[in-house]
Amino acid sequence: RLAGELADGFVAHPFHTEAYLRQVLLPAIEQGLARSGRMRTAVSLYTTAFVVTAPEEELFVRSQIAFYASTPSYRPVMALHGWQAVAEELSGLASRGRWGEMPTLVSDDMLTAFAVVSSPSELPLRLRQRYHGLADRLSLYQPFIPGQKDAFWQAYLARMRD
Repeated sequence: RLAGELADGFVAHPFHTEAYLRQVLLPAIEQGLARSGRMRTAVSLYTTAFVVTAPEEELFVRSQIAFYASTPSYRPVMALHGWQAVAEELSGLASRGRWGEMPTLVSDDMLTAFAVVSSPSELPLRLRQRYHGLADRLSLYQPFIPGQKDAFWQAYLARMRD
């Protein structure tokens, strides 16, 4: 609410779902905007999206989701979807240092709620579909090694410009 009332921008954490942004975050910002008499355009919303565009990226993204879900601060996102028990189990594994087991608890439903899973060619469309009206700026939470996947990034940028 405070961001809506006073700020000119807000950065949403990558650990979010479309439902959380629509049902929790945006309404809170809109309450703050209403309190200060400002329009929605007064606050730019930024976020980072988990994306899976190849099979080898899936374990990385599941691991990141599991890590964030194990953190009590992020329980409201899990609770919105009824995944509190999974979050508690992940916290227990993390406290025992059993990091390697954690990604196996991230179901396919969780993966698709937290990440945009798409072919590289459809990624720009899928991102627009998910984040239209939710984010003014978007970055990708994806492993990046300079020089690797150059063709993917060039094609992605070209499609985003369309």
